[in-house]
Amino acid sequence: MRYGDGRPSIYFYFDDANPLRRQMQGIGTRDQALDQARTFARQERDGVPPRLMAARQLVAAWKTAHNLPYLSPRVAEDLARRIEQALTDQTKAGS
Repeated sequence: MRYGDGRPSIYFYFDDANPLRRQMQGIGTRDQALDQARTFARQERDGVPPRLMAARQLVAAWKTAHNLPYLSPRVAEDLARRIEQALTDQTKAGS
């Protein structure tokens, strides 16, 4: 994903060639990477805070790495919000 305002690009990696390598590296297929990019673009467009976007990506990667495709969206969002809060608290404590 490229930004027009000069921010660094964001990459969504995939590997359709080798399922074993994909599983070992914890990355998804082309379709999963495209879904992640679209979700990220929607969140960026809708003004979701960067820490919440990062937390959502972390939860999505965790789901993939632990083979939990059926984790409830509500539970995943709650987990992302808890991670966002922890990141915010950590930043405040460091200031």
